Amino acid sequence: MARAYEMMVVLSGDVNAEQIPDRMDGLRSLVSENGGTVTDVIDWGRRRLAYPIRRNFEGHYVITEFTSEDGAGNPEVERALRIDESVLRHLIIRTDE
Repeated sequence: MARAYEMMVVLSGDVNAEQIPDRMDGLRSLVSENGGTVTDVIDWGRRRLAYPIRRNFEGHYVITEFTSEDGAGNPEVERALRIDESVLRHLIIRTDE
């Protein structure tokens, strides 16, 4: 049974506006490669962080909604996000849909 998930990623403020669509496509393909189906990608844009993270005072927020079979690919997605230096923070939660 496929479950619905929501992933929020905060990208570094050093990422240019021209690179954001490529980053969003990268997130979409990351989920797809690991057995998920992306239903929506929402760009919240650049926002001020509550506290500095790795000397960044601003971050670019991207929310990705997807479905996955029992969360099978989620550990691989999280691992890839942890390795990516342009990702300041990320969170994947299961939604009640």
